[in-house]
Amino acid sequence: MAYRIILQSADGAIAEFTCEAGRSIAQAASNAGYELTTGCRQGRCTICRARVLEGSVQPTRRPSKNALGSVADRKDGCVLLCSVSPDSDVLIEPLSPWTER
Repeated sequence: MAYRIILQSADGAIAEFTCEAGRSIAQAASNAGYELTTGCRQGRCTICRARVLEGSVQPTRRPSKNALGSVADRKDGCVLLCSVSPDSDVLIEPLSPWTER
């Protein structure tokens, strides 16, 4: 099943694409022509942090042995877009910028 993903920046910019259940939101964004700020893509570096404003997500894989807590339920209220998949339509505010290719 594919879910609707909306990225919303602090300055009001919006991007929209779909993401299949089980696929990382960062990968789906890339496939749709958006480059999110990512690093290791394994849930360790945390550069792809985002706040889920609406909807829900789940981990796409077991956490890396070097991960700092849950990728889907971090103490700072964020998720890691490289390591989560949508459970529903999702409105997300990435903490780092993205670009459209």
